[in-house]
Amino acid sequence: MDSWKQMMEWKKFADQYLGQNFFTPYGQQDEEQRNQHAEPAEEKGFPAVNIYESDNELLCIAAIPGLEKAEDVDVYVDDRSVHIKGKTNLVGGKYRIAKQEFGSGSFSREIELPYRVRSDAIQATYKKGFLYLRLYRLPADRQKPKKVDIRRFDD
Repeated sequence: MDSWKQMMEWKKFADQYLGQNFFTPYGQQDEEQRNQHAEPAEEKGFPAVNIYESDNELLCIAAIPGLEKAEDVDVYVDDRSVHIKGKTNLVGGKYRIAKQEFGSGSFSREIELPYRVRSDAIQATYKKGFLYLRLYRLPADRQKPKKVDIRRFDD
């Protein structure tokens, strides 16, 4: 096998392994990125979310820059997940996008929770680009196990 063919095979392997065009000539990649539109927010995992837990509470913090009003985001909580969807509006005015890591527009994300939570006691606050959700653990069924009486089969 000649060295050119070996290099092309290695390039193909590197591209597959790294998930990108690893050998794009310097400068060409920057130009390509400038000409591309940002990926839809949901493909990037937007909004980014951190979840902190204690024995009885969860604190979910979602980074959502660009919300103009509370009506621009909806939060739905069921016993095992949080679904956040909404719309952001970030504009650079007279500037063109040179690099974009978070988009503007509609987004939707569902986040699984580490344990079941109550849907009747939720606190939500938006401050400085972050959505804070305070959730409370759903108490376990405290009912004691009931002994089941078994009748004889031959009666």
